[in-house]
Amino acid sequence: MRKQAGSTIYLERVLFVIAPRNHGKSTTLRSLFQDHRLGRNGKIPDELKLNDDYYLSNERRLYLRLTSPHEADENLDHFLSKCNEKMRGPGRWNFAGPLHPVAYKSMPDAVTTIDAFVNFFQPERVRVALLSPNHQGTNDLEWAENRDLSSDLLGIDGVELIRIDVRKRNKNGLLLADFFDFT
Repeated sequence: MRKQAGSTIYLERVLFVIAPRNHGKSTTLRSLFQDHRLGRNGKIPDELKLNDDYYLSNERRLYLRLTSPHEADENLDHFLSKCNEKMRGPGRWNFAGPLHPVAYKSMPDAVTTIDAFVNFFQPERVRVALLSPNHQGTNDLEWAENRDLSSDLLGIDGVELIRIDVRKRNKNGLLLADFFDFT
C-alpha cells in the first residue's frame, strides 16, 4: 500500500513479464484476455492499442501495460510516476507489465526496476515471469555477465519467480491470469 497526498493506492498483486526485445512479452501479456473477467469472452485481442484499465471484480482493477518502459523511452522516475497516476482511481489495484532484463535507453535493468517498484508501491505480492524458452525457442535472457538473473530477482524481498515456456502462442494466459484470481 502506498500513501499519496490525500489518497491511498492499494496495490495487491504485481506481475512483471521479462524477456529481451522482440521476444514475446506483449503477446504473453495479451494472452491474459483468455480470462473472461477481462471482457473479451476469452478471445485475445488483435488491435494494437488496448485500454490499460480493467475490472477484475467490483472492487479490484488491473492496470495492464503492454509496452515496456524501456521501449517507451521512459526513465525509472517517469515509469513510477506514470504507474502512480494510472492507479489513482478507487479500488484495489493490480498491475501487469513487461520489462527488459537489461538496461535499455533511459531505463535500468529489470532487477533495479522491480526493486524500485516494490519499494515505491509496497505491493502485497510480486510475481516475475521469465519467458524462457521464449517464442523464438531460445533461453537467452541477456543478463549481466557473471550474474544470475533468477538469484538477483529472488534477492528482492517478496518477489516470486516463475519461468514459462512461450514457444507456442496463447498457451499461458490462464496461468498468468490465475495470479489475479482472488476467489
